[in-house]
Amino acid sequence: MMTETKQGFQYLDRGTASEYIETRLFRNSFDDLSSHIKRKKALADEGRYTILYLLYEYGEISRKRLSDETGRVSNNLEQPLRQLLEADLIEKIPGPEGADKRKTYYRITTLGRQEIASDIENIIGGTVNDAYYEVLKDPALDPECDTEERVRRPDDLEILETSSEDLQSSREKLRSQYRQVTATRSDEQDQ
Repeated sequence: MMTETKQGFQYLDRGTASEYIETRLFRNSFDDLSSHIKRKKALADEGRYTILYLLYEYGEISRKRLSDETGRVSNNLEQPLRQLLEADLIEKIPGPEGADKRKTYYRITTLGRQEIASDIENIIGGTVNDAYYEVLKDPALDPECDTEERVRRPDDLEILETSSEDLQSSREKLRSQYRQVTATRSDEQDQ
């Protein structure tokens, strides 16, 4: 059991907890705690997260297409899009050449890419299923990648489908092991 000591809190005692976090996490960053939390709040909604993920996967998308894909009428996209825009996770852009100028287009920002890439790493991980991870990771965040364009290989969809089944099997094994461990601990505590 760890005991509290004055020495353990010497840096925390120099200011507020928020100042401590700001110093520890954001000292060498362009970011700050307030902006970071604003982004996390923007992502804490299934609809907004879905929009961001679609933009991560497909790049530029018109508002009409987002409406079709999310099943929301265009007017119901206003608030989620505004929150993602205010959090600097997406941006409005001009439509592609030859597109209807009346349509609004959106694309994911570097911050938005980083949020999704971080989630992919945390959820899927590069080691659990390397092929699946390779398909989903964003080449634009790779310092050795020259392009921001996502290039899909013909076998990507097949990899995602096959790997998804393997990933589900791995999850089930982990859940089973977890249930066994918690049952064993529970039995030990009862004795």
